[in-house]
Amino acid sequence: MIIERPKEVGKIKRMRKWVIVYGRRKTGKTFLVENFVDYDEYFFVKRDRSIISKKDYKVMSYETFIEILKRALMDNKTIVVDEFHRLGEDFFDFLHYIKRQGKLILISSTLYLSKKLFSTRSPLLGLFAEIPVHLIDLTDCLNALKKLELGKKQLLETAILLREPTAIEYFEYKRNARAMLADVLLASIKTIPALIGEIFIEEERNISAIYEGILRAIANGKVVSSEISSYLFSKKLIKKDDPSIIQQYLNNLVAFGIIKRIGIFNKNRFVYKHVSPLTKIFYYADEKYNISERAIREKEVKRIIDELFPMIVEDCVRESLAKRFGLEERVLQAKDYEVDGCLLKFKKPEIALEVKWKKNISKEDIRRAEENLQRIKARKRFLFVIDKKGLSSSAISIIDVHDLVNKI
Repeated sequence: MIIERPKEVGKIKRMRKWVIVYGRRKTGKTFLVENFVDYDEYFFVKRDRSIISKKDYKVMSYETFIEILKRALMDNKTIVVDEFHRLGEDFFDFLHYIKRQGKLILISSTLYLSKKLFSTRSPLLGLFAEIPVHLIDLTDCLNALKKLELGKKQLLETAILLREPTAIEYFEYKRNARAMLADVLLASIKTIPALIGEIFIEEERNISAIYEGILRAIANGKVVSSEISSYLFSKKLIKKDDPSIIQQYLNNLVAFGIIKRIGIFNKNRFVYKHVSPLTKIFYYADEKYNISERAIREKEVKRIIDELFPMIVEDCVRESLAKRFGLEERVLQAKDYEVDGCLLKFKKPEIALEVKWKKNISKEDIRRAEENLQRIKARKRFLFVIDKKGLSSSAISIIDVHDLVNKI
């Protein structure tokens, strides 16, 4: 299955400036550029700093590559250089001094390099447009699946699965999405931490441990910076229990699309969440059940997925509706109640959202949702369910999976 990503492709094509496409490994950066962007030459940089031309698969030296690149840009051609960070400082100096002609598309998957390029001291600052490529947008996955005859629950859960490009090869028509996700997780127990770890490959060992500790803390339910700081301190990863120490680490992970920061409505606080359902499930399962150090059965994996999936759906639906309406994503936490989403327009609530991801919705479920949502002065109040058929409310709007695919 091929899932088109028109937003990212459109950005790359529209940019007249040189472009840096970045994001962690296995988010589909290479596939996207190779298959949906027009280019004249595509070069891949190996770990030994030799370069492969994808036109004829010949290996060339750095010196030969530079000469070819120089001539191609002077001829106003479009050139792609994948994993360009492996070329080092000499290449950065070359880019700084060469005349900006043609179109140069650079692809990278390391946090260290991205920080270096985008820092105020970087000689390349301002030369490139930055285009992050993270998980596939939920809407793009739904659009790819909507022609298939899938039930509403299966449609959304499969779309959430396919947001992770590594899961696409596991897709089987009409097979249960959670079973497919279990296959992906069982096949990736060793590679998931490696994919994340490779982002920090240039960092010092102790700094990389802090990044991984943050991911484990968030998966373990420590979602505000003070809780994350306390977790890291308890693991002796930081010398002092102080949230300010970890702020830059959190900012870097947000910038690179590994975690997301969501504001709490009417409070000067944030919660942090995993962007990838796959990494959320892995780190949660490893923290709770130590799955990376022992053999784990498929039945146990499925139980963990069943436990987490309603929360994953909640995050995805809130994000999707915020994008659909162009609103700012927030959650709401009060002493005696919580609301799954509070989407803002000019800092004022536009949509209040409750998500009930279960098969049977009772009248009591609707009554409680009405009670919670009516506490918020929002223009629209949505209860999101698997299937709204047979459900009604005079106080709130009940929407379901097909409303995410079609216009609400």
